[in-house]
Amino acid sequence: MDMDEKQFIKEIQCLMKARHKNIVRFLGYCADTQGLLKDFGGKPVLADVRNRALCFEYVPKGSLDKHITDASCGLEWVVRYRIIEGICEGLHYLHKNHILHLDLKPANILLYDNMVPKIADFGLSRRLDQNQSAIIATTIVGSL
Repeated sequence: MDMDEKQFIKEIQCLMKARHKNIVRFLGYCADTQGLLKDFGGKPVLADVRNRALCFEYVPKGSLDKHITDASCGLEWVVRYRIIEGICEGLHYLHKNHILHLDLKPANILLYDNMVPKIADFGLSRRLDQNQSAIIATTIVGSL
């Protein structure tokens, strides 16, 4: 099993365990591998072509980054507070269950009806073992 496959399985495992009102609901996945015969230097080579798809609930209001600007963005203070509170509740749930998101940003916060925030995009997430309290990063990941 190569690194891409391991990463995909880790993401699926994190998503299957995450069940909270402020976490985007994972519905399922599809993984397909097909062999493709290609010519390489005059010799036939069999290559694996992998296709993967993750299926999540539909979150109609889009991502938080579309709703915030330098201005007050037109959201009432109480709505902004509920968004912040929901993000904190979702993060608390993840951390309580030993899941680190590692790429939290406005583009990865989706807004449901009534502006309820849902944390999404667990591609860089890590699950800690029960007795593990920290991880040491050897590679820079995430986005700026």
